[in-house]
Amino acid sequence: MSTLALPDLPRWVEAHGIAADPASWHRTLGPGFAVGSDRARLIVVGGDADATELDLLARAHPEHTFLVAIEREDLTATLHTHARAVTRAVLHTLPEPDALPELDGAAVLSPDVPLSHLSDALAEELAAMRTIRTVWAAWVDDEPVSFAYAPWRSAAWFDVSVDTAPGARQLGLATIVAAAMIRDERAQGREPVWGADEHNHASLRLAKRLGFEPFDELWVAPPAV
Repeated sequence: MSTLALPDLPRWVEAHGIAADPASWHRTLGPGFAVGSDRARLIVVGGDADATELDLLARAHPEHTFLVAIEREDLTATLHTHARAVTRAVLHTLPEPDALPELDGAAVLSPDVPLSHLSDALAEELAAMRTIRTVWAAWVDDEPVSFAYAPWRSAAWFDVSVDTAPGARQLGLATIVAAAMIRDERAQGREPVWGADEHNHASLRLAKRLGFEPFDELWVAPPAV
């Protein structure tokens, strides 16, 4: 599938990544469109999307998260009618990547490493992701507990995803795995995008610690409640 008529900007890294996946789908929303991934339960709305058409799409996919351009508050009003708590996500880029902290302790998560000690949702996500992406991990007591990977890529950018098991937080492991993953992905010619809910203070602090700076914003509408 093509990457659609969208510029290769940080706000559209998920859209480009979804559109490049053969399993993804595309819907026309009047003069605009949406691209969706059922595997990730994620839909990105682009162009001059029509609110009525978006309403129909939201009704058909109550379990999917929607990403909408920050300028389209009219579309967030539509999503609010589906009991979605629309929030603002702050997108960050890394202006000085050479200043990433030099930390040891991360290694690639191999396919044979057990994940049964993790929550079902995280174990399922990692099991799927390590078959298509390099997942970097840090260990505690011989078990991997902190992870970083790039779920979405465009030609110029990659999205940063970091997860740490609850019992292993506040140990600095997220910094270790994120820095390792970012260096690895940058070596392939792309630059990182860090997205965090404006109320996710832990993620915002970690982004700042790694040298990220705010660049753009998006509306995020999680699944209906």
